[in-house]
Amino acid sequence: MKYLRRNPMVAVFFFGLCVCFALSSGNIKSQWNAAAILQQKAQENTSKQWNLALSQQQAEEAAKIAEARYTKGCKLVVSKKSPNNFTTLTEGKSIFDRARNAPLPVGTVVCDAYGNTAKIVEGEVVGEIAFTGNQAVIDKVVKRSKAKYSSPNL
Repeated sequence: MKYLRRNPMVAVFFFGLCVCFALSSGNIKSQWNAAAILQQKAQENTSKQWNLALSQQQAEEAAKIAEARYTKGCKLVVSKKSPNNFTTLTEGKSIFDRARNAPLPVGTVVCDAYGNTAKIVEGEVVGEIAFTGNQAVIDKVVKRSKAKYSSPNL
């Protein structure tokens, strides 16, 4: 106390400092909130980038599998109602042998003219679909067929 009586300016300075903090506390809180929001946005952006990178990596791996299936000889699918037209593979659907009108056996590798390949899995349905956009590999298989492209219906 004696010190403050001898040096009143120190007391005035600390009192002024306390008043400044009290008046700007709302500002400080809003700054902290803004910083927290920015940090959250940065984490979301990083998460999105990781997901995109992972998705790209999975697509590249699937493309390698699809290309190998085309190269090793997959069975090209055509429309059941119109065998002169290509159709696409749909996961969970059966692919039928036209001669026997029976589903293809488990393990058969099938492909379509649009870059999709798959395996016939348990339940005699299409599964394990992989896609490639490598048109050169697809065209080699498609050229052996007499079927025609038709635009998918939207």
